[in-house]
Amino acid sequence: MKERPLYGLLSLIVLLLSIVIVACQKDEEVVPEDTVLPNIVLPQPPKRLSADTVTDSSAIVTWEKSTDHSQVANYVVYQDSIEVFRDTLTRYVAKSLEPETSYQFLVRSTDKEGNTSKFSEELLVRTKAQDTVVRDSVSLDSLNPYSVLLLTPKLKVDSISATKALLSWSTDSNLSSVKEFRLYQDSTMVTAQKETTYSANDLIPESTYSFYVVAVDGQDKETKPSNRVEASTPPLKIVNDTMPPPPPTGLRSSNIGSNSIDLTWDILADSLQIAAFGVYQDSILLGIVKDNLYQVRDLQAQRTYGFSVTAWDTKERESAFSEVLQLTTLQDEVKDTIVEAPLPPKNLAANEIGAESLSLQWQLPSDSLSVKEFRVFQDDAFIGFTTNTSYGVRSLSPETSYEFTVSLVTENGKESPPSAPFAVTTVEKKPSPIEETAPSAPVDVTVSNVTSNAVELSWTVVEHSVAISSFNVYQDGEFKSSVTNSSLKLTDLLPETVYQFSVSAIGENQLESGLSLAVEATTLAEVSSPRDEEPPTSPKNVSADEVTETTIGLSWEASTDNVAVTAYVIYQNGVEIAEVSGTSFQATGLSSSAEYSFKVKAKDAAENISTASETLQVTTLENVVVDNTPPSVPQNLTTIETTQTTISLRWGASTDDTAVTGYHVYQNNQNIASVQSTAFDISSLVPATTYRYKVTAYDAEGNESGQSLGVSAMTLSEELPETDKILVFTKTAGFRHGSIEKGVATFQALGQSNDFEVVQTENSGDFNTTNLSQYKVVVFLNTTGDILNNTQQVAFENYIQSGGSFMGVHAATDTEYDWPWYGQLVGAYFNGHPKIQEANLEVVNRNHSSTAHLMGNWTRTEEWYNFKDIYSGIKPLIMLDESSYEGGTNGTYHPFSWYQEYDGGRVFYTAGGHSNSAYDEPDFRQHLLGGLLYCLER
Repeated sequence: MKERPLYGLLSLIVLLLSIVIVACQKDEEVVPEDTVLPNIVLPQPPKRLSADTVTDSSAIVTWEKSTDHSQVANYVVYQDSIEVFRDTLTRYVAKSLEPETSYQFLVRSTDKEGNTSKFSEELLVRTKAQDTVVRDSVSLDSLNPYSVLLLTPKLKVDSISATKALLSWSTDSNLSSVKEFRLYQDSTMVTAQKETTYSANDLIPESTYSFYVVAVDGQDKETKPSNRVEASTPPLKIVNDTMPPPPPTGLRSSNIGSNSIDLTWDILADSLQIAAFGVYQDSILLGIVKDNLYQVRDLQAQRTYGFSVTAWDTKERESAFSEVLQLTTLQDEVKDTIVEAPLPPKNLAANEIGAESLSLQWQLPSDSLSVKEFRVFQDDAFIGFTTNTSYGVRSLSPETSYEFTVSLVTENGKESPPSAPFAVTTVEKKPSPIEETAPSAPVDVTVSNVTSNAVELSWTVVEHSVAISSFNVYQDGEFKSSVTNSSLKLTDLLPETVYQFSVSAIGENQLESGLSLAVEATTLAEVSSPRDEEPPTSPKNVSADEVTETTIGLSWEASTDNVAVTAYVIYQNGVEIAEVSGTSFQATGLSSSAEYSFKVKAKDAAENISTASETLQVTTLENVVVDNTPPSVPQNLTTIETTQTTISLRWGASTDDTAVTGYHVYQNNQNIASVQSTAFDISSLVPATTYRYKVTAYDAEGNESGQSLGVSAMTLSEELPETDKILVFTKTAGFRHGSIEKGVATFQALGQSNDFEVVQTENSGDFNTTNLSQYKVVVFLNTTGDILNNTQQVAFENYIQSGGSFMGVHAATDTEYDWPWYGQLVGAYFNGHPKIQEANLEVVNRNHSSTAHLMGNWTRTEEWYNFKDIYSGIKPLIMLDESSYEGGTNGTYHPFSWYQEYDGGRVFYTAGGHSNSAYDEPDFRQHLLGGLLYCLER
């Protein structure tokens, strides 16, 4: 009984110890092995960058694969700090480089989680000199877009008239090697022929044309373009007809539709033949035609337009306007734009599975419409498209698992959901046995034909050795030269010197053998001749024979020498300028009315130089220039702004043999002003009146050029427009979104409720200075591809520079990739997208009219664009959170919407607006309206 209290105490102590142990174990719990931790470890940067096959215009950059604890997704190549390539390949071909120019290359790797490695070591590559690259490699020639067999021709203009130019060219190439010559007029090929002359006919008087020519070899490769020559045609002979033609009559319509109207009118006679007619819509020139009919397109349904016509004679005189014809287009047919998405491809499978490639194939769905293309995705990332039901995938990693899906796009632009995913694992890559064996070292190295500065080596290849591609020769243990033959002559050696030589072999697998047994050779002593140390006598009687404004002819008496005089050295103002063998010399490139001093020294074969002759002082003649050449005719006369009482003119600068002093401005054939700049604003004009303008250039001597091509402009009527107008441009040259019509309707609805007028067009011809001037904002709504020519691009740049605004929606960044100005205007270029899915947006600026209605986070479903070439000048409004969806490639800096002020105008862009449903979202519609109000400066 006495032991029980002790037993109870011991039990209590054991219980307390158990509680303490359990608590400690609880504190030391670890994360279960099946818990997924975020990948925050950066991949390793690529190593061992090298450049292969460097030419005058290209280079191949390669590197080793990076290592990462998870799979590397892409390699990003930077050329001179600009991203130029993003792919899984470890090889990049840099093209269109400049000759004799150094370029910097850096490479980074990214993993599937978006982590980016540090930069690789810097690789500097310098291209070779133009036309000096050795053309003995098929791979090299395939990188060079130009012929390596022919030299570039030289082009000239032999004669020119008002309508014709006679051209000829020469070449240093053998004409028998030339397949044909191709002549280009204003970048358009006009002939392909063997002859070296060509007559360009049917030219327009008072116009400037640009020509260049290329030669074509038997492989159908062109040389680089020749020099460009500019040819300006003179005006036609003057005809004594000073009256413009009368205005056309009988303007009428033969057919009226919902978006087009056919016009026709009566033909009138003139003292000169009628050359063309100008067709105007609401005072805006639509076009110039030779016949008396014209079809007006791209009109709005149920809208009234005013049309008038003018007549032009062969002297470019334009008549007054015909009577205005008011016409109203018909009501447009209601089209059902709701189209269900097509079914996805089925039975996706793979065959020919290798270590680094495989081939995918699939079948069409049962309800398939006309298919435009199939889009292939690897691990949810877009990798390419095809029009076939199969696709070859390259640049995979051995023993790696991948998942593929395929979607289809119909001819009407509808994209199906992705197919059922297909998973596949690549096989193991087996090493090639050729990499294991190096060739045997050469034997029997011998020396022959030893001189004081040269020896000849030869050696023998071991029988049954690995196939050999070349040999390396070593002199005193250091590499000297590489040859493909089994012999070599070494020069530039020192007399009476002992040398050791050895040779190694390089196999076709690029493995090098050991060195052969060394062979020793001693060069012979150098034989010298007696030295001549007596200099020639000094030249006498240096005189100037002929002096002009820029040249001086010199002559002198011959010097004498104990052996022979070999040359004379001429000094101009104490500086050696030439060495000649005779007793005369002409100094060129001199300044007029300038004094120069000359001395002459004689030199013999032993480099002994005489004392200098007496100094001759000569002054060049004064340069008297008689300027009787007029400046060139001003080009590209245009009107950039028109009001009720003013018209602003701009034109291209003229050139002159001395200098252009100014320009005369003619209004209706009367000289109204003389200006020094290439711009002039005319004021105090009458509203709703047409004026005709031409410009000439003059120099300081009063020489005046011919008149430029005329331009007509009508001042605006006194009645000002009541509402702002915006132009919605929807032209596509690539993929066409099915939501374009819904987007146009949305803008029109916003305009009706917010007091602005919406005009929609797909006509690139609307991008001219006169037409664009009526719009406050131009909207690119889901445009794609190259949609404006050079002239239209210039007009649009002028529009922005004059204060116009630009708004881009969704695929506006998938537009005009070869127009750098546009790339900075829109702010970035499209760089692919994953599948449509939900994601989170972070509103980073709520002090803007497009985001003021949004909360800090905005969750929605969209086709999320990835971007490249993001312009540093944009101001982000909304950022895309790449952690909230799959397929983002921009990392932490992924703007979704932004604004900026660029080149004189306001800019707003949003990446939303892919599908019809987007335009039904109240928040997105308010987002669009806010962007428009910013561009409208409201």
